[in-house]
Amino acid sequence: MGRQSTYPPPPVAIDLELPAPLVARPRRPRPVPQFTCARDSHARWVSAVNAIGGSFEPVGKPSAERYWERAQRLNPKAGDPTSDAQAALCAFTESLNQDAALNFIGKIAAWIDCSRMAGTHLRLEQALRETPAIEETPLPRPVFVLGLFRSGTTVLHRLLGEDPQNRTLPHWESFDPTPWPEGPERAQRTLSRFLAMARFLSPNIEAIHPMDAHQTDECRGMFTNVFRTPQFNVQFRVGGYLDWLLKQDATIAYRQHRRQLQLVQHHRPYGTRFILKDPTHTFFVKEILEVYPDARFVFIHRDPAETLSSICSLHAYTRSVFSSDVEAKAIGAELSESYMTRLLEPAVAAVDRLPAGRVAHVRAPDLGRD
Repeated sequence: MGRQSTYPPPPVAIDLELPAPLVARPRRPRPVPQFTCARDSHARWVSAVNAIGGSFEPVGKPSAERYWERAQRLNPKAGDPTSDAQAALCAFTESLNQDAALNFIGKIAAWIDCSRMAGTHLRLEQALRETPAIEETPLPRPVFVLGLFRSGTTVLHRLLGEDPQNRTLPHWESFDPTPWPEGPERAQRTLSRFLAMARFLSPNIEAIHPMDAHQTDECRGMFTNVFRTPQFNVQFRVGGYLDWLLKQDATIAYRQHRRQLQLVQHHRPYGTRFILKDPTHTFFVKEILEVYPDARFVFIHRDPAETLSSICSLHAYTRSVFSSDVEAKAIGAELSESYMTRLLEPAVAAVDRLPAGRVAHVRAPDLGRD
């Protein structure tokens, strides 16, 4: 699972039999062990740095204007951002200021991340503008892995990625799909440094979600590159941004997602199908089908009570690096009323309306026993 990506990958025989669609049956509520924010699991120096640096403004308040200015200064030939990306970054930075309660490290992380993503966005638009043929590039038929956070989507995605006919995205490719003159090594080195810093800040992050620059990973980056993803709410408490995002047309994000897939396929073509995974795909099946009419789906299911507890722990652990105002019980209440619970039933209904042959269902316990 930690192999280096190759183009195409070496042959591996996979014979995965998928069970029939699930039938949901009501069950009585039951208690689930409480999660913790695991703040003490971070490197000990993190709390000290945040305490000492709390009185300083290392990079100032989050500012969309400053992020774009820095991105354009570092990429002087890349041009201007799209209006959709500008609106999204504006909403995100407003919520960072109003909702996130960023600590010293959080302010620095927001500055580094947002400036980097803004620069990637500018280079993406430059690459697509300079080579119009990219947007005519045919894509292998996509298969989207659906399922809540912490339900087994990563294991299933990486397993399917071992089939040599399946085209997946190594982490570096969604992180920065732009064509650098020196080749993909530039993005690989940059991401490796980011991941090393993440492990330095939070040594237990590998136990939650193992990551490597060359390892198959989700297409989250293709949404962060345009600042349109609910996943920002995992790293930072940005309820205002999330409310704004869920009122927007999600096909805006998925059309940008498609353009980026065409970019990577144009430069590194292989595979007869794309295997794509992001837990938030689960809530946007309708929009996915508008942008990818031939899409197919694999939906993995885990007990929702166990899953929600693990999701809360993920949010608490991740946010506690960037904010000193993280309360486990508050996160439980927040996520119990969030888009994940509100939109899950409509998402399952959308999947159930798909014609035969377009969706397969997998039980997480069955996958774990195989």
